Amino acid sequence: MTKTPEVAPPLLAETSPDRPVNCEVALETAFAALVATSTAQGWTPEETAETLHKLAVEHLEQLKATAA
Repeated sequence: MTKTPEVAPPLLAETSPDRPVNCEVALETAFAALVATSTAQGWTPEETAETLHKLAVEHLEQLKATAA
C-alpha cells in the first residue's frame, strides 16, 4: 500500500494574503502523487485533471452552501 504524502501545516496566519500560495505549496506533492497514481491506473492526464477540477468545484460549492 502506498503511503499518502504528508501535507505541511500552514506557516502563515489566516489573514495573510500569501496564505493561498502557502496552501498550494503544501498540497503540491500530495496532488502530484494523486495524479501519478490515477494515470498509472490507466486514466488519462486530461480525465484526471477534469475530474479533480470537477470534484474541487463541487466541494467548494458544498462548503459555501453549508456556510450560507
